Amino acid sequence: MSQTIIVMHGMRRGKQNQLLMEELEKVGAQIEDDFDVAFIESDELSLPQVIRKHLQEGEHYFTIVPLLLFSGRHYLEDLPGIMREMQLMFPGSIHYQIRQPLCYHPALTEWIQKRIDAWQYQNDSHSAIVLIAHGSPFLTEPDDELNMLKAQCQTECPIYTMMFYGDLQFEGLLPDMKDDYQHILVIPVFFYDGFLVNKIKKKINTLKGDSDITIAPALNFEPELDAMLAARLNQVKEF
Repeated sequence: MSQTIIVMHGMRRGKQNQLLMEELEKVGAQIEDDFDVAFIESDELSLPQVIRKHLQEGEHYFTIVPLLLFSGRHYLEDLPGIMREMQLMFPGSIHYQIRQPLCYHPALTEWIQKRIDAWQYQNDSHSAIVLIAHGSPFLTEPDDELNMLKAQCQTECPIYTMMFYGDLQFEGLLPDMKDDYQHILVIPVFFYDGFLVNKIKKKINTLKGDSDITIAPALNFEPELDAMLAARLNQVKEF
């Protein structure tokens, strides 16, 4: 058997980690096996701390399930880097696999589609939809994955993809398109309406002028997120 560890970004301090833990308890009721939780950025329950605990209990095989939406720096660099460092510290004692980020699960497309279907202007020829995600100033993988989600959506409106960081930065792209459409729906593809989403909302409200721009809520632990996590955890197989 392999030990399953859900890895989240987390916060170094504060209540956000506890809220995430409480949400995962709901997911635990939907799956067949046990899992542990670790945080990429935390003074408690860091991934190395959790790995060490399981090594002491005699476990050497680990399945890492990232609670990450896209293949950003945490997925492509931080997680593999941590696991390689642990292998160097404990030679021959650690074997692992890292699951895909959640953007590859169909439930995320279903969640975006639900936001689109609820919008009253989705069949209006003078309307457009914008998907906004975190993005990266150094990596293009998140851009490609957001475009993948865009291609899976069904609507009469054109869909644009933008990011908070990187080449698709919304502050440079949204002002140029807002005069071309009477109505715009912005869908933040984030876990919750936290610091970055609120920052996006404030910036859009500043630049929109008289434009009709509607900003949908983020995931906020809606049932689709629970479904994605439960499916990932139920797919875990023995090495």
